[in-house]
Amino acid sequence: MRKSNIRAAINSGGRAYGVTLTFPEPTIAEWAGYLGFDFLHLDMEHGVFDWESAEMMCRVADMHGMTCTARIPNTETDTILRAFDRGLMGILCPHVDNAEQAARIARAARFGPQGERSFGTSRGRDYGLTGKSPAQYMAEFNAEVTVAIQIETRHAVDTIDDILKVDGIDLITFGPQDLAQSLGHPGHADHPDVLKAMGHVRTKVRAAGRLMAEDAEHSVNLVQWMPSKLKEWLESAKSG
Repeated sequence: MRKSNIRAAINSGGRAYGVTLTFPEPTIAEWAGYLGFDFLHLDMEHGVFDWESAEMMCRVADMHGMTCTARIPNTETDTILRAFDRGLMGILCPHVDNAEQAARIARAARFGPQGERSFGTSRGRDYGLTGKSPAQYMAEFNAEVTVAIQIETRHAVDTIDDILKVDGIDLITFGPQDLAQSLGHPGHADHPDVLKAMGHVRTKVRAAGRLMAEDAEHSVNLVQWMPSKLKEWLESAKSG
């Protein structure tokens, strides 16, 4: 069974460090592995991944001892199933708006008795070739998987107490721009109303003894980080 570096960080009170990619590039994933990153995160909501390329990136991550996770394109049960069947060990679910949706996600993400995930002999289960019984695999997967949700609407902020009553959600985070839009401030994630809403959610999460994603994970988004570094280099080179 794949061990999750993110789950290990949660259990130890530590933090895992990762790289976020919006496109499938095994070479960059290998760089991250050689550099010692703990996890590789795939943005399947806004990126260009399909299920085949996501599985390929999972293979690279596994080879380097990294945990592969993804922001999945939607929170439908069949999408969650396919994500784990490819070998992902964690999902980030966008646009979670209410407790009922969070509960459905939690059920779809784990096998019984904690959930209702469908069982199959796919790459996620190493094709059934490791000698583990179905019951053993199910129990070990349930113990390692991580489920994170994004708060991106006014309604989610208003009902955060109900969402936090749902078992099986490990980490909470935001989609700041979508939240700003929902609050009537499109393009202004730094608006005081948005910052107040996010502060309200953080307070509620920690008061309930739960974790924000930022408490257990820290990652660099390559497509946001690299252009700024290239610009710095170009400006330095031109001025030198």
